[in-house]
Amino acid sequence: MKRKIFNNMVYIAVVAVLITTTLLGMFTYYRYMEQVKSGIKDEAAYLAASLNVKDNQNLNKYKNITVSRITRVDQNGKVIYDSSGKEKSMGNHKNRTEIKEAYEKGQGEDTRMSNTLRKQTYYYAVRLKDGTILRMSRETQTIIKQMEDIIPIIMLMLAVVTILSMILSKMSTDRIVEPINQIDLIHPKKNKTYSELTPLLDKIEKQNMDIERQIKEIKEAENMRKEFSANVSHELKTPLTTISGYAELMKDGLVKPEDMPRFSATIYDEARRLISMIEGIIKLSRLDENRVQLDWENVDLYELAFTIKNDLTRRSQEEKVAVHIRGVHTKIRGVQQILYEMFFNICENAIKYNHKGGEVVFTISKMNDYPIVIVEDTGIGIPKEDLDRIFERFYRVDKSHSNQKKGSGLGLSIVKHGAKFHNAEMEVDSELGKGTKITIIFPKQKSDL
Repeated sequence: MKRKIFNNMVYIAVVAVLITTTLLGMFTYYRYMEQVKSGIKDEAAYLAASLNVKDNQNLNKYKNITVSRITRVDQNGKVIYDSSGKEKSMGNHKNRTEIKEAYEKGQGEDTRMSNTLRKQTYYYAVRLKDGTILRMSRETQTIIKQMEDIIPIIMLMLAVVTILSMILSKMSTDRIVEPINQIDLIHPKKNKTYSELTPLLDKIEKQNMDIERQIKEIKEAENMRKEFSANVSHELKTPLTTISGYAELMKDGLVKPEDMPRFSATIYDEARRLISMIEGIIKLSRLDENRVQLDWENVDLYELAFTIKNDLTRRSQEEKVAVHIRGVHTKIRGVQQILYEMFFNICENAIKYNHKGGEVVFTISKMNDYPIVIVEDTGIGIPKEDLDRIFERFYRVDKSHSNQKKGSGLGLSIVKHGAKFHNAEMEVDSELGKGTKITIIFPKQKSDL
C-alpha cells in the first residue's frame, strides 16, 4: 500500500505539471496571436487612413517602417503592389479568403500554412475608398513550433518537479502509513487513527471476538469430547464388568440354583442399562450434529405431562413419590418425541432423587405468550457448586449413591440439548434437603396453536 500511495502521488504531480505546462503554452500562444493580430490591424488602419486621404502614394516608403508585408489588390484581384517586389509574378488574389471578405464586408482575415515553406502566416485585408484592397501579413509561429521552443524548459521543470514530488511523496506517505502500521489488531478499539478506518477497526474487533469465542468453544468442545470419551469408557465398563462377571460365574457353575434368577435379573438390568446408555449417546450425537429428522407438530404440553405421569406410575409407586399435574392446556410447535424424552428424564430424576413420601409437581402455564413448564420436587436438592454441571454428560451430583441410583447418566444432558433444539431457555433453582425446581421457557407461539 505504501508503494502504491507513493507512486500515485508522483504520478499525479507529473501529470499536473504536464497539464499545467500545456495549458500555459496554449494560453501564451493565444496571447501571442492576439498581439500579432492587434498590431497588424492597427498598422493596416493607419495605412488605410493615409491612402484614403491621398491615394497615389508610393508604398515603398512604408515597407521600411514595418515588419509586416504590404500588398495592394485592385477590384479584379490583381496584385498591383507587394512590398516583396514580386507583384508581377503573383497570381490573382480574388479568391483568397481575406480578400473575398474584404470585398464583401470591408475587412477580412485568415491564417494559412505555407505548403512549401511549412510556415504560418496571418493575413488581414481592408477595403479602401477606391475599391482596392490593402492587405497586411506577417509570419507567425505555430503552436507546435512554440511548444518545441519551450520543451527544454518543460523537461527541466518536469525533472525538478519529479524529484521534489518523490521527496515530498515519500515524506507524506510515511506520515500517512505510520498510524496504520502502528494499529494494534489485537485490540483495535484502543487505536487512535483515521476516523475513516473506524468501520474497519470495528469489524476487526468483532471478528477478533468471534474468533476468541470460536476458539473457546472449540477448546470447550475438545475438553468435553475428551471427558465424554473417558466417561463413556468408565460408564460402559461398569455394566459390562458386572455382566461379564456374573455370566462367568454362571458359566463355571459356581451359582446356586436358587441364586440363578437373581443373577439373571442383574445381567438383564445391566444389559438394559447398557442399551439405554448407548441409545442416549446416539440421541445426543444426533442433537449435537442437528441430524434429527422428525416431524414438527402441535404438542399439548398438559397432555404430554399426563402421558409421562402414567408411564412413570410404576417407578413413582416403587419410590413412594406422588406426581401432580397443574396448569392449563398449552400447545407449542415442536417434536413430540424429543419433548417427551426431555420431560420424562426431568420427572424420572425428580422421582429417583426424592424422599419417601415426597412429591413431584408439573406446572404448565403461559405468561405473555411464552409457554412455561415447571417441574418441582421435594427431593435431596443440588449443591450450588454443582448447579452449572448437572447437564454435563455422565455427571453425578452424589457420587456415593451413584451405584444405588442407576441410570445412563445422560438424562439431563438430553434435556439441555432438547431445550436448545426447541430454542427454549432453562432455569434451575435448588436447595440441599428441600428440593429442586427446573423451569423451561419456550419461545412465543403463534396464536392459532
